[in-house]
Amino acid sequence: MSLELIRRIRLDLSYDGTNFEGWQIQKSGRTVQGEITKVLNSLHGGELVTLIGSGRTDSGVHANSQVAHFESKACSIPSERFMMALNSKLPRDIRIHKSREVNPDFHARYDAVMRVYRYYLVHPKDQMAHMTAYSTPCLLDLDIPKLNQMAQALTGTHDFTSFAAARDPNKNKIRTIHSARFFTEGPFTVFRVAGNAFLWKMVRTMVGTILHQLENGGSFHEIQGILEGKNRSLAGPTAKPRGLFLDKVIYGSERTLY
Repeated sequence: MSLELIRRIRLDLSYDGTNFEGWQIQKSGRTVQGEITKVLNSLHGGELVTLIGSGRTDSGVHANSQVAHFESKACSIPSERFMMALNSKLPRDIRIHKSREVNPDFHARYDAVMRVYRYYLVHPKDQMAHMTAYSTPCLLDLDIPKLNQMAQALTGTHDFTSFAAARDPNKNKIRTIHSARFFTEGPFTVFRVAGNAFLWKMVRTMVGTILHQLENGGSFHEIQGILEGKNRSLAGPTAKPRGLFLDKVIYGSERTLY
């Protein structure tokens, strides 16, 4: 009796989150995971395929580089051909950039050692029409040195309760932020943050809090105090989702990409 061949396939993909209710399949609403799963089920003759991503993104949040994996019994499809097979059936706001077979123990979520996010801010006079879904307008004078002084307070290993959504389900809210900085890129002011993992709405609350403190004369010490307070009410507003991108997901062998 022959053994059934089961392969674990890794997908590297991007998506425009504008018209999605986030990554994760929900009872109602269009999701990235849901759209890809539908096509995978079709490619596997109606068999239910479980797709696991490196993490969730919220409604309206985009991804330059998301990673997911699934197990396949479809021996007739070479691993590298899943990219073309999926792209031929997926909607245009999801693109698979690479598909390949990986070790059976690879896990898109648990093996990731770092996630990198970018948040794009732009003055309304510089916001081009085709970029309105991918950047957030901001009227403040975005002083990069002051912004980076405050962002520096977020680096290191901390309890980020103050920066998590009130309904975040994680009991352990300790996370490690490897870097957090603002810089200019064309007309945009970009916030780039890299960490081992993030809580629900954590990056958007970081952005909203730093901008609130900038507007009100805050500094490194105010951000530090908000962290130490471990209370969401101490932080500022949550920035809008449309300026946020999951930029990279990094695994152990890929640390040089950081």
